[in-house]
Amino acid sequence: MNEKIELSGIKKADLSVIVKWRNNHDILKFNTQYFLLNMEHQKKWFDEINQKESKSKMFVFKYKNKIVGVGGLIHIDNKNKNADIAIILGESKLHGKGLGTKALQLLVDYGFKKMGLHRIGAEIFEYNEISLKLFEKLNFKKEVEMRDYLWRDGKWWKVLTYSIINLKN
Repeated sequence: MNEKIELSGIKKADLSVIVKWRNNHDILKFNTQYFLLNMEHQKKWFDEINQKESKSKMFVFKYKNKIVGVGGLIHIDNKNKNADIAIILGESKLHGKGLGTKALQLLVDYGFKKMGLHRIGAEIFEYNEISLKLFEKLNFKKEVEMRDYLWRDGKWWKVLTYSIINLKN
């Protein structure tokens, strides 16, 4: 798939589709915030990410002029030049077509080139095999394995910490 995916600022009009994605069971099971959202939650989040001192830089992913996902850099620590990354490709019919890879690469490039970050981290649940493959494909390295960290579906799961380092700064 050679079509272009691009980052765009989140607008209030995007919030309803983001709530729909986040509340989708197939997406929710991979999120650390394991509760259903409503528009009040989403508007509060929108206000928080748009504050000047926000520790998050969030975007929507656009493909063919339609938003297909949301993601960004969170827990930004400017002093130590690091952040974590979060990504949701909300349109499931587009999964497996390379858009997640392109979207993740855009976020990494933004963090390293625009923000001057040195390290970008990610926490991935051990059962999220698609994300594990995606992050490894983009050269994220496994750092930490937290045993019995997450309780889902009547079972304990590991949470794996991955990171990528900007060797150019």
